[in-house]
Amino acid sequence: MITKESMGKKSAIAEIKKQQYRVLYQVLLQILEFALLIGCLFGLLMLFFELYY
Repeated sequence: MITKESMGKKSAIAEIKKQQYRVLYQVLLQILEFALLIGCLFGLLMLFFELYY
Protein backbone atom coordinates (compact mmCIF):
# COMPACT_ATOMS: atom_id res chain seq x y z
CA MET A 1 0.00 0.00 0.00
CA ILE A 2 1.22 3.49 -0.79
CA THR A 3 1.38 5.78 2.18
CA LYS A 4 1.19 9.55 2.17
CA GLU A 5 4.87 9.73 3.09
CA SER A 6 5.99 7.68 0.09
CA MET A 7 3.70 9.69 -2.20
CA GLY A 8 5.24 12.88 -0.84
CA LYS A 9 8.72 11.55 -1.51
CA LYS A 10 7.76 10.54 -5.05
CA SER A 11 6.29 13.96 -5.79
CA ALA A 12 9.38 15.65 -4.33
CA ILE A 13 11.64 13.50 -6.53
CA ALA A 14 9.49 14.28 -9.57
CA GLU A 15 9.71 18.00 -8.80
CA ILE A 16 13.50 17.82 -8.46
CA LYS A 17 13.72 16.02 -11.81
CA LYS A 18 11.55 18.70 -13.45
CA GLN A 19 13.76 21.39 -11.96
CA GLN A 20 16.91 19.65 -13.23
CA TYR A 21 15.43 19.40 -16.73
CA ARG A 22 14.54 23.11 -16.63
CA VAL A 23 18.09 24.03 -15.58
CA LEU A 24 19.57 21.82 -18.31
CA TYR A 25 17.22 23.38 -20.88
CA GLN A 26 18.19 26.91 -19.81
CA VAL A 27 21.92 26.06 -19.94
CA LEU A 28 21.59 24.61 -23.45
CA LEU A 29 19.68 27.68 -24.60
CA GLN A 30 22.35 29.98 -23.17
CA ILE A 31 25.12 28.00 -24.89
CA LEU A 32 23.22 28.17 -28.19
CA GLU A 33 22.61 31.90 -27.76
CA PHE A 34 26.31 32.49 -27.03
CA ALA A 35 27.35 30.44 -30.06
CA LEU A 36 25.00 32.41 -32.31
CA LEU A 37 26.29 35.70 -30.92
CA ILE A 38 29.91 34.69 -31.51
CA GLY A 39 29.00 33.50 -35.02
CA CYS A 40 27.30 36.79 -35.86
CA LEU A 41 30.20 38.84 -34.51
CA PHE A 42 32.70 36.73 -36.44
CA GLY A 43 30.58 37.15 -39.59
CA LEU A 44 30.51 40.92 -39.17
CA LEU A 45 34.25 40.96 -38.58
CA MET A 46 34.83 39.02 -41.81
CA LEU A 47 32.46 41.34 -43.67
CA PHE A 48 34.31 44.44 -42.50
CA PHE A 49 37.64 42.76 -43.26
CA GLU A 50 36.53 42.09 -46.85
CA LEU A 51 35.11 45.60 -47.16
CA TYR A 52 38.26 47.46 -46.14
CA TYR A 53 41.06 45.20 -47.44
